[in-house]
Amino acid sequence: AQKAARAAGATTLSDEEIVRLVREREQARATGDYKTADKLRDQLEKHGVHLDAKDNKWQAADGRSGPIGPVNISAAHAQKAARAAGATTLSDEEIVRLVREREQARATGDYKTADKLRDQLEKHGVHLDAKDNKWQAADGRSGPIGPVNISAA
Repeated sequence: AQKAARAAGATTLSDEEIVRLVREREQARATGDYKTADKLRDQLEKHGVHLDAKDNKWQAADGRSGPIGPVNISAAHAQKAARAAGATTLSDEEIVRLVREREQARATGDYKTADKLRDQLEKHGVHLDAKDNKWQAADGRSGPIGPVNISAA
């Protein structure tokens, strides 16, 4: 990868860009989308970034390196569903409305509805991250999962 980068006069990627591409590649691999995973690996190598699966880290031609982190399976499945469905993009307002409806359903114990709403969001490439209390769209947009007004639920 480093030779290819020097030969091609590779542009330098920021650490954030490398981490994003590595994460997307690992998620593609986790969902069996090896074509996308290979394209992302090739893109990284074109920029002089080598992936070392044995040591579970990436190494840039300029000496920078970092871990290949664990895969967020829920986010990976949301991306896979979005790719499979040729997902239409939801507006931020639509996402916020669906997230709010889901949270209200969960607050009232209506888990069947909450699961349907989560599946609908994932079909459009939106992942719900309960740990960080936020939603994230496959295109990079994100927002908070707001508090639920129990009286409105």
